[in-house]
Amino acid sequence: MKNRVPLVLAGLLNLVAWSVVFVVIVSLKCERGHNNTEATRIRNNKSESAALPVIIASNTANIGHSTTSISTAVKKTFDEPSYLQWNPSTPPNIPNDWKFTRPRFCKNIANFRYDNATHGKQTIIVHHHMQHNAGTRLWGTAREFVPCALRSCWQKYKHCMVSYDENVEANHIRDNFKKYGVQYHSYELMLPPRFSLPFVSEEARRDLFFTTIVRDPFKRLLTYARRHNYTEIGYKEESPFWIDLQTGNQGPYAGDNLNARWLSGAQEQLSNDHVNIAKCRLQLFDLVIADKLYEYALKKVICPLNNWKGALYCNDKIKKIERQSKPDPLNETDPMLIGAWIERLRPSFEIYDYARILSWKQMKERGVQDLPVLSEVPSYMETLARYTNLEVTDSHLKNIRRVSVKNEGYFQPPVEFCDGMKRVWTSNPDGKRSVCDIFRSIILCRASSVSHLCTFPLKWCRM
Repeated sequence: MKNRVPLVLAGLLNLVAWSVVFVVIVSLKCERGHNNTEATRIRNNKSESAALPVIIASNTANIGHSTTSISTAVKKTFDEPSYLQWNPSTPPNIPNDWKFTRPRFCKNIANFRYDNATHGKQTIIVHHHMQHNAGTRLWGTAREFVPCALRSCWQKYKHCMVSYDENVEANHIRDNFKKYGVQYHSYELMLPPRFSLPFVSEEARRDLFFTTIVRDPFKRLLTYARRHNYTEIGYKEESPFWIDLQTGNQGPYAGDNLNARWLSGAQEQLSNDHVNIAKCRLQLFDLVIADKLYEYALKKVICPLNNWKGALYCNDKIKKIERQSKPDPLNETDPMLIGAWIERLRPSFEIYDYARILSWKQMKERGVQDLPVLSEVPSYMETLARYTNLEVTDSHLKNIRRVSVKNEGYFQPPVEFCDGMKRVWTSNPDGKRSVCDIFRSIILCRASSVSHLCTFPLKWCRM
């Protein structure tokens, strides 16, 4: 018995020694990653965290939840970046008795039979429809040409949002085309920050064409304002101007920065990181459609995708006159309130200006000719000028960046930030996380550098 004591002590000392070595190695790696992240953050001065943690939902039964009981513990340990947090009570749970329900507008679906020789060569359009951004107009065109066009895909009907894994979601979209003729998917929802849309990998994007329409945020607000009497309630306590700022009232159809929120998943306060998430998403769309380029996008890019032809929608005639909106509901509103709304919408204006650059550039790259000249005046300045009779001159633009392809680098998000978001969007596998995943997330590093170590080779874990 006495002879065993030294052996036990030696074993314990050996274990302690190896533990110290392991902790030192991990600490060095974490510190190195942390220092790199700090340098990136200082250099960009825009991002809360340039390197993003990969903390995933535990299963698809809670799709849309960014955290579960396990990841909540991890979040408390690492203090997950605020721009990746998502209220778990917002999205619906997936029913157990899930089945596909045919949308009521799919009039051509009854006799649909998938033919690989014909349909296998066609493209499925996946559209992110932000409310009051002309998405219904595009859907109205699509439904005239495809067997089935979803005006708004529904999770509970097994149309979309079946998985956080972009490959599972992509295969589901392709299966819905083969089985039910769904060739136009419309995601009309606020995208959770971890949900991958558009998809990132080439395999997930196969046979899919991603597009979205980005409208002038103030014109979108005017559509929203027509449902409220802004002239009478202006500054009163029931005014959306105040209500939308209250925590918990930032619903998906609120007037405050809807475009920025739906692209980034920001449910409460907006930050520069949310704006960067929105811009990173825009970069992944095959075609960003700026509102003033809608006719060109539809007739020169969308219609030729699957050889759509029709006198009313897909012809060669481009309307040079911008589509007229309904009467302005803010004509008799206090100018101070209008100015306050314009300032509130600055995040969406910044995203809109970047979308205008991308839209013009993407169509030029696709060979679209005779595009209208891209206005170089920042959209928030144009809006201010419209309501204040301000004349924007070259002298105003001496110290303000012009909106142009030449200045794209100024408007685009940091490369490091987008690379980090791509790691998040492509690291959302279904199924419960393994013990090794949990162990790796909890002990390796704090949130600012854990993404550098997400594949750390723990020898006793099966990689």
